Amino acid sequence: AHGAMTFPRPRSAADGELAPWTRWAYPCDEIHKGADCAIHFCESTSGCQGACPISAHNGVKNALNASNGQACYWFSNGCTIGCKTCDGTHNHFGPHGDQRFLYRGMNASELRKKNLTIDNPWNPPEGYTLDPSSKFGIKSMCDSPSTNATVCDPRLRTANTQAECGGPDDIYYYSPWRAPGSAPVIDACGVAGGRLHGQGAGCAGASFQNSSVAKMGDMGSRLPPLDSGVVWAAGSS
Repeated sequence: AHGAMTFPRPRSAADGELAPWTRWAYPCDEIHKGADCAIHFCESTSGCQGACPISAHNGVKNALNASNGQACYWFSNGCTIGCKTCDGTHNHFGPHGDQRFLYRGMNASELRKKNLTIDNPWNPPEGYTLDPSSKFGIKSMCDSPSTNATVCDPRLRTANTQAECGGPDDIYYYSPWRAPGSAPVIDACGVAGGRLHGQGAGCAGASFQNSSVAKMGDMGSRLPPLDSGVVWAAGSS
């Protein structure tokens, strides 16, 4: 998941003091146009200044800036439960994203024609099933995972909750949150772009725009200290 602390400011936000992040702001105006005000998912090694926006705290409604740099792109990619290492490339191993679902036998096009909507597709009502013509085959990153999913109760899952645990439509079965503590990481503090040098191009945000302070594959645990300007005394709240 792409998230980052914003207060206190984390060490991984150091590039927020550099261009093009210092040029970025939302909403767009006469000064901030195009890539300098666009909010987007970073899928390349450039133009990533709008990928981790935070509140500008300037009193303007919905105003954002990029002072947190690429802090939300320090993570570990390609890690599944029960494996020893992460491959850095796959966020899911297998045809993830090619699945299509049906509601009471109707596909998305048919639902639109009948003006039917599903309020919460992450926790769908009864009758929501995987289209049998979809591609199956989600699997572990390693040949012999040491564990299976331990979180199977639909009440403890936030997505695809109608799938039978371990069934062909349980496309998140090998994801780290399905057996907490059993998936490996590349670095305990994340790695720039979620992958190491030499690992294949990643997807779903396994990217990073190099700068003078950090480059793709840098380890979060090796980042120098960053003065956050915040001091908390022991025992305070």
